[in-house]
Amino acid sequence: MAKYIVEETKASKYEKNYKFPMINLIPAIVWCIPVHQKLSPIIGTAGAYGVVAAFFVLYILLSYVPIVALAPGIASVIMLTGLFWAPADHIGNNVVRIIVKGFILVIIVLIEFCVLINATLPWLISKENNKIRIRVEK
Repeated sequence: MAKYIVEETKASKYEKNYKFPMINLIPAIVWCIPVHQKLSPIIGTAGAYGVVAAFFVLYILLSYVPIVALAPGIASVIMLTGLFWAPADHIGNNVVRIIVKGFILVIIVLIEFCVLINATLPWLISKENNKIRIRVEK
């Protein structure tokens, strides 16, 4: 007679880091400037400050939401790349400047990819933990 064995997963649970997505504070602050400049003539200064505050909070909160963290991640890559490329523009040698800019871009993309992984990995693990493995032993 066949014997059914239910196996439990023994993988350790990933703990989300709530400090790491705070890297997106700087891009959130910088992205608030064009939002304020665009909305200030339309809805007034006080209304623009309210929208900017809501934009800032939403930008940071989206960094914690699975899959949706890709949107602020892309915006942060754009902003941080521009911020860190500005000092690299003062390098006189063109080859060295291009290498430094490429290195800066790779580092920033990897950092934002880690923010996306930090937001998405617990969600993926929770979907995978519900599966039970049953094997038949004869």
